[in-house]
Order: sequence, then structure tokens, then C-alpha cells
Amino acid sequence: MRLLLIVQDPRYRTLLRHHISCEWPEAQVDHRSATREAHPIPPEYLAQGYDVVILDEDWLGGKGLAWLRDLANRRGFAPIVFLANETDSRAAREARLCGAFGVMVRGRFSNQSLIAVLDEAARMQQRARADWRISPAAEASRRFGPVRIPGYRCVRRLAGGSASQLYLAESEKAGALMVVKVTPSVRDEEGVDQAFERFLQEYEIAHRLHHSSIVRCHELGVADDHAYLAMDYYPDGDLRKRIRAGISPADSLELAAQVAGALVALHGAGALHRDLKPGNVLMRGAHRVVLTDFGLAKHAAITADMTDPGVIFGTPHYMSPEQGHGEPVDGRSDLYSLGVILHEMLAGEKPFTDASPMAIIYKHRHHPVPRLPPSVAQWQEITDTLLAKRPEDRYPTAAQAESVLREAAGRARAAAAA
Repeated sequence: MRLLLIVQDPRYRTLLRHHISCEWPEAQVDHRSATREAHPIPPEYLAQGYDVVILDEDWLGGKGLAWLRDLANRRGFAPIVFLANETDSRAAREARLCGAFGVMVRGRFSNQSLIAVLDEAARMQQRARADWRISPAAEASRRFGPVRIPGYRCVRRLAGGSASQLYLAESEKAGALMVVKVTPSVRDEEGVDQAFERFLQEYEIAHRLHHSSIVRCHELGVADDHAYLAMDYYPDGDLRKRIRAGISPADSLELAAQVAGALVALHGAGALHRDLKPGNVLMRGAHRVVLTDFGLAKHAAITADMTDPGVIFGTPHYMSPEQGHGEPVDGRSDLYSLGVILHEMLAGEKPFTDASPMAIIYKHRHHPVPRLPPSVAQWQEITDTLLAKRPEDRYPTAAQAESVLREAAGRARAAAAA
């Protein structure tokens, strides 16, 4: 038995868990939270991995009934048991009409009646899942471009390039929306699958760190001559979107400090990112970031060297001078990339641009660090240090950069509040 609770009151969630565990000791019971404005369930989500969803009327802003209407109208959504405040209330009557599998009244049901409704709903869901799995629609939903991935329902394609494609998917096993990255298997002359090796490295790095500012990778697999990687989905987009909307100096410094904190964990695990850019910094809400995409990372514990000496990998706008010239790099190269991001957040534009990638790489090494606008010029020393041409002139560690950035963010917040 697997249930999803959309219930505001934590004490009532505890009571429901008690009722459920008395009948099904091994049951998995998850819950979703919401703010006053936000819907607790993303619009693409069908809760197909759950047997029953329990939805409370008594939610922030009194939106439980409106959420029921939405969820019940999603074709294929799991059965919903609605918790109404009163037996003869308008909400209870409408809940029955608009698709709730069952309606229970808070505080007025017995353990036996709750268990009976949940058991009936779960049996209906299991029959529906069995019918769905052998249907043509289910087969089509498992297609990610040319690849069929069991256990995932493809919602839509998010982005892609020459190396890989990103899809939004619902994982039945995890009961959540995820990003699935898919790339064709490419074997070198020695028979090594380079695509899988890169995904294996990305999975190992993200999976072992368990850091709040580093994306979680849940599954690595191979299907139809492709490798795939499933990871957490963040619907708020990436730092590029936030930069386009404009960021205050205090928020710019704070977000940069969070990225530096993620680099502390990454470097501490013996890895370098090597492709740090706003597109690889995901937003978790308005004020938190999550670092992702370790496909170009270097890990000291992994012996397979997947890049040849002198070969350039990364994004030219955010490359350190040494990386852009195919020279050896260390953690200070990631700090240079962080400096480019910080300059872009503060100034609203990248420090070095040109029509060709090689011209940009040349500027990183030979052109002076651009001046920030007068309104944020007080942070020039920080960007100068991060963007120093020589690694030895930058902050020696990500931890020191994080400390400087957090102190600066505090000063910027104090100045804004004054």
C-alpha cells in the first residue's frame, strides 16, 4: 500500500498515518506541502505510483475543493479520498459530484470505515494500472525520443543538444516528477561506452555527496542503446531566468555564496565541475540554488580519463583561461567560472563576449577584467579576485570564496535595509 497525503495539519497527518499503519504496517505514506498561493501538485503529475491520494478540504486559503476539481480532471490520476469538514457541507456534496472516489468527514469516521475506503480505492487503482500497462497509450508514454524507458512516463521534452536530451518524466517508483537525461551509447575503439562512463561519473558524484545545493541523481540505466540518468526536477528553472529578471546585489552575492558552498562539497569529494554556468545552476524557489550537470566533471577516484590532454570542454563564456587553453585545471578554475556568473548577476551582462568561441577564450586570458557599473562597483574587488588571470591570484579555495561572498551579502542586505 502506497499513499500520498495532501493534508495541512501535521497532527492530522500523524493520526492518518497511525490508522493506516495499524492495517498496513509496511505501507509507504508520503505527503506534499503547499504555500497559500501554490498548488501542491504540479500540473503534469498524475500520482500513478500511488494507490490512493488523501486530500484535505481544510487547506491554506481553503483551496482543497478547488484542488480536488483540478486533480480529478487529470485523466489517469490516482483515486482521491476527500476529507470534508462537515457531512452535509457544500464542499462534501461537490466533492462527490466532481470525482472524489470517497468522502470522509474529519473526526467522524472510524478506523474500519477509513480502511475500507482506502482498500477499495487501492484495488481499483491496481486494476486500472494493470489495464494501463498493456495499452498502446502506456507504450507511447514510455518513449523518450527513440528510447523506451520502463517505469517512467514521458511528459515532455525540456531541452537538448548534440550530446543528450532532457525530458520531464513521472517516475512510478519514486512517485515524483523527474528530469531524465538521455544520450546515445558511443563506444570508443577499445569498446568502452563513453556515454555510459560519463553518466556513471555524473551519477557517482551527485549520488555520494547528499548536499542540499547539489542535485540528487536517482537512477542510472541503459535502454535501447542509450544511457539515461534520472534526477530531481526543479520547476522554477535555472539561474539564466533569474538573471534576465534582474537580481539585487544582496541576492547576487548570496546566490554566488551558495554556489561556492556547493563547490566546497564537490571539491572536498575530489571532483571539479568544469562546466559551471547559469544553465547548470537550478533555482529551488527564489532564494536557493542547486548545482547540476556533472557530465564534464573530473573525479580523482575514477581512473578512466574521458578527455585527452589539450582538448577543450566546457562553455567559452564561463571558462577559465587555463581551461580555455587546454591546460591543467584545479578547483580555482571553477572559482573563475563562479566569478563570471557573479559579474553577470551584478552587471546584467557577461564580462567577455565576441562572435566566435576562440575570440572569447582569447579575451579571458588577455583582456582586463571589466569594471562593474557604479551602483555595484563596491564589489569589484571580489570579481577581480575570482576573475584573476592566474589561478594563484584567485581565492585559494571554494571555502574562502564562500566566506567572502557571505560576508559581502550580509553587508549588501544591511545597506539595502538602511
